[in-house]
Parts: sequence; C-alpha cells; structure tokens
Amino acid sequence: MAGLSLLHTSDVHLGAAFGFLGASGRDHRDQLKSTLSRVVDLALTSRVDVLLIAGDLFDSAYPHPSLVGEVLYQLQRLDSEGIWTLITPGTHDRLQPGGVYDGKELSQLSHLHVFREREMRPFRLEGLDLTVYGRATSPEGGDVLSGFHADGGSKWQVGMVHASFLVPGKVERDEMMVSEYGISACGLDYLALGHWHSVADYSSGSVTAFYSGPPEPLEMGKGEEGKVLLVELVEGSPAQVKPIPVGRRRLQRTDIDAGEVGGPPELYAYLRRKADPDLALEVAVKGAWGEEWMDCDWDRIEEELTPLFFHFRLVPAPHELSKLDVEAFPEKTVVGRFIRMAREEMASRSGEDLRIAEEALRLGLTSLTGKDMGN
Repeated sequence: MAGLSLLHTSDVHLGAAFGFLGASGRDHRDQLKSTLSRVVDLALTSRVDVLLIAGDLFDSAYPHPSLVGEVLYQLQRLDSEGIWTLITPGTHDRLQPGGVYDGKELSQLSHLHVFREREMRPFRLEGLDLTVYGRATSPEGGDVLSGFHADGGSKWQVGMVHASFLVPGKVERDEMMVSEYGISACGLDYLALGHWHSVADYSSGSVTAFYSGPPEPLEMGKGEEGKVLLVELVEGSPAQVKPIPVGRRRLQRTDIDAGEVGGPPELYAYLRRKADPDLALEVAVKGAWGEEWMDCDWDRIEEELTPLFFHFRLVPAPHELSKLDVEAFPEKTVVGRFIRMAREEMASRSGEDLRIAEEALRLGLTSLTGKDMGN
C-alpha cells in the first residue's frame, strides 16, 4: 500500500442550542446535521480509509435519541463501504454512565471504534497497517502526551486527542493539554487535534499536528467557513494536509468606525452590500456621535437589513466617545459622572463582559438624556 488517506474533523456539537442567533438558532442546529452528512459524502467520494472525529461530536453526553439515530445513519454509510470511523469523547460529549458512548447503539457498527480509556491506548487496523492512539477527555490536566511514544508496531502511526495547546503565559490550564515538546517527541505520523474552533497547524519536529476546527461554525467570529482536513500519509514524506470547506454558513462579528463610514445612509449602503442569506452578521458601530448620527433610526436600519441575512444585529457602541463628546457633559453633571464611571468600568473588561458594559452605557444614556441611543 503506497499510503493512507484520512479525513479529520472535530467539534461538530450536534444538538447545540445557538441561543445567540435568536430565532435562527433552530435552523443552525439543523444545519449541523446537514453538514455532518456532507462530511460523510466527502469521505465516500474521496475514498478515504478512516474518518477521525477528535471530540465533541455531540454537544452533550446525553443527546436526544434522534441525534444518535442521525449519527448512526450517517456512519452506517461509511461502515457499509468498509471505511472506519474513530471517535474520541470530548469535553461536551464526555464519557458518562448511561451516556451516548455507554450505550449499545453505536456498537452496532463493525467499522467504528470509540476510545473509552483515560490514557493513550492503541487501536490497530491490520488491513491498513495502521495504529491509531486515542483517549477520552478527562480532568487530569497536564500534558497528555508526556511520556507517550508510538511503539512503531505498524507502518502508520496516528494519534487523536481533544485538548488545548500549551502556550506559556497565554494558555496554561485546561482539562487536557498538549505541548510542543510532547508533539515533537510522540513519534506519530499525524496527530488529529480537537477542542479549538479553527484550523490551526501545531506541527513540531517531524510530527504533523493540526486542529481541524468545526465543520460548521459555532460562534460569532471572523466569518470563516467550516472545514475538514483531508490528510494524506505518504511514505518518506511528512503528512500532507488539505483543508476542505464543507460548512454552509459564516458567523461574523465586526466593528465599524462611524467616522470612516460617513453617516447613516452610507452605513446602510455598506451593510447592504454584504447581504447574504448564509451570513450571520453582528456589527458594532463605534464613535456614532455628532449631528449626522443624532437622529439615526437604528431600529429601522436593523429591521430592513435583517431579512437579507441569516442573522443580523446592529449595535451602536457608545464607549467610543470622543474627548469633545465627554467634555460636553461636565463631570459634575449626572450624565457626565455616569459616562466617566462607565468608561472606567469598561476599561477593566473585555470580550462579552465588555459588550455587556457597553449595553449598560447605552441604556443609561438613553434614560438620562431622553434620546434613543439605539439597540
């Protein structure tokens, strides 16, 4: 056999609620099932040898029976063609008594293996001269590859874990970690990683290691497409990894500087050009102060643009007050004092906490000034 072909995915999160998408959450939840079907289609048309699912296939250890049935149906398509599916339980669909990986449903498939051990264990596929090492997610922490090395009993050595990559000073704690040293010393031809939600290359030494990211995006981000990784193992060469888009939707959160856009008509035209029924777009408009924005009907803009997107939200971000705007409300006034206190509070926040504080400022200014600051 000249080589092997693998399809690597993770973090499908079947059953996730997507409450942040509002009324569109149900549609996106259903889309995950359609995207899993596309992943299986790709495995069949590409004639891969193995499908690797590196954790969080389900969003819960106790998914609805219909979701288990859907997975069983899709993986039966691979099973009937002799294509193996290997699964590691993740942080969401972890091993639990009576959980999805503790039942008999998935054991019906002869070409399916779930890694239920809590340390790296080999699973040998004799016909492929392949050994795959994997383990279930558990809360031990530390570098799960520390002290691990593939035994060389097969021509091909592949690993799969659901863990964070250790980045000193940035990412140092999680239930399971992998390190640059652990990867470089593990002796694998390829390490399939899950848990982080974007495609990322963490190869080290002679070992090729990748996060696949989810096949369908799961949270508001940069608007990236969901992908899977087609991995080709060829003797004498490093593993060749090709990202392949399979997701339908894009989820994007972006900031716009009102001063650079112009005014409300220009903002509407700019956003109108982005219209896409498969795009979820949340826009924070910063610095929307001054005469051209004073009478902006934010609700009207959002109402007219919403039908043109899968999901749309327009959020004025009043924390971007200019020095002149602040000085228009002296500190001794109620509004001035409120603005300064809010800015101090926001300076200590980030991410979703910052967005909550921004919304509090908007609501407070609306109440104190009697002018609608948008929503």
